[in-house]
Amino acid sequence: MKKTKEKKETSLLNATFLNKEGKEIKVQDVIGTEDCWYLNRAKAWIATHNAIKTIANIAGISKNYDVVESENIQPDYKNELEHIVRVTIHCKAKTKGSGCVHSDEKDLTITGESNRINTPHKGRGYLRKMAEKRAFDIAVLEHLGLYSSMFSEEESAEFDNKKEKEPDIMPGTKEFEEMTEVINSILNAKDLIEIKKVGKSIKKQIEAKIYSEKQIKYLRELYQKEKGKKSSEF
Repeated sequence: MKKTKEKKETSLLNATFLNKEGKEIKVQDVIGTEDCWYLNRAKAWIATHNAIKTIANIAGISKNYDVVESENIQPDYKNELEHIVRVTIHCKAKTKGSGCVHSDEKDLTITGESNRINTPHKGRGYLRKMAEKRAFDIAVLEHLGLYSSMFSEEESAEFDNKKEKEPDIMPGTKEFEEMTEVINSILNAKDLIEIKKVGKSIKKQIEAKIYSEKQIKYLRELYQKEKGKKSSEF
């Protein structure tokens, strides 16, 4: 009986790409173990944004890329502060026909998106930048033919099956809209000192009894979470 040929497992251990001169390079030779890991629940290798930038540089992809903001989607609380950008990378590697050693085209445009649902806590203060980094990373991996071998850390949150508990007050509700101004003041605080000032202001509003118990609970949780982030950055 003829044996069925087993499908070769995609692995970072056998992944390669071409440098700017067209020479084959092993991924494992240019990024260290601190910059990549195996995500078991997704059955996929994950690489940091810095690792992908290193690969891009070796491959001859320009550090300068174009970014265009979405004209149709504007971030607000009804869409969980959705940011959508289109990133176009430019490859400066050795020319091959009308393209380069990697592809028939030297440029590649990818759309990146980020919001408060699909972005981990550490990136929620930088949603616009996260969308840009995701698009850049995906564009690089696709251009070099590595997207079947590894994924970017910035998009790996999509593989997380653990859903966060939904808040008692959801965006778009009347109770939420009544707090929009103070929510913005919490999220836009630049540092620990500024967010503490916001906290004092919220305390006065709570004492004035202008918020319901649900609203107070929401603001306290959001404040503590954002204050914790600012404390770690301090």
